[in-house]
Amino acid sequence: MILIGEKLNSSIPSTLEAFEARNEAAVLSLIQLQEKAGAAYLDVNTSLCANEQDALLWVAGLIRAHSKCGIMIDTADPEVMAQAVQAAQGTDFILNSATIDERFEEVTSLAKKSNAALVALPISLEGQEPGLKGRCANIDKLIGKLRQAGIPDKHIFLDVLAETLATDTESAKTAIGAIAYTAASYPQVKTTCGLSNVSFGLPRRGLINSAFLTTAVFSGLSSAILDPSSRPLRDALAAALAIAGQDDFCMDYITYLREQEQA
Repeated sequence: MILIGEKLNSSIPSTLEAFEARNEAAVLSLIQLQEKAGAAYLDVNTSLCANEQDALLWVAGLIRAHSKCGIMIDTADPEVMAQAVQAAQGTDFILNSATIDERFEEVTSLAKKSNAALVALPISLEGQEPGLKGRCANIDKLIGKLRQAGIPDKHIFLDVLAETLATDTESAKTAIGAIAYTAASYPQVKTTCGLSNVSFGLPRRGLINSAFLTTAVFSGLSSAILDPSSRPLRDALAAALAIAGQDDFCMDYITYLREQEQA
């Protein structure tokens, strides 16, 4: 399971404040916290900053200088993404994101030139049929288009679109179905999602997040954008990987528990 840290996102008020103030100590603390908790990549979104590009390049520079984590360049602005790609050369990075229609050409072009992976969302301006059937149809359309553009399956992170249960009772079920469908139909394509989206607007969000993560792992989830420092999520992930047969003789689970006891 590839863990992608979510805490360097300007939608979090305290993070936005640190970005705008160029509070290096605060941002370094977030970087180190997530790396220590096992994040392989750190998602960086500065879209709410007064100057998105300058803030993104500044945060990316701190990650490169002080961490071994890769960078997920998270922006809807192709120009900002292009500048960030230049700044991230020499570091493992993922481009986030493209849809079936919007930003498709710009993001795939950058991904091909830099040999980078990209996050792709099965969303079309034409809409889709409701439910899992429509989601899977859009997945087929998106992956087909990415293949035609020359993006290898192994470089695709397919976002299964985890959406809040508070407004759609079937949202988690649809996302889980999309994970299973993608894992079975496109085994080299990685699946991902913004995990905490599923619990937005609900009380005790950690309960929903942990239950969703456990089910998603068993269904074939490859990665997730989440808070890797969350003890309940890490507990759920360690157990889920063991149950899903992804932890030989439960050794990672045992090691994880021993590390928690020592801490």
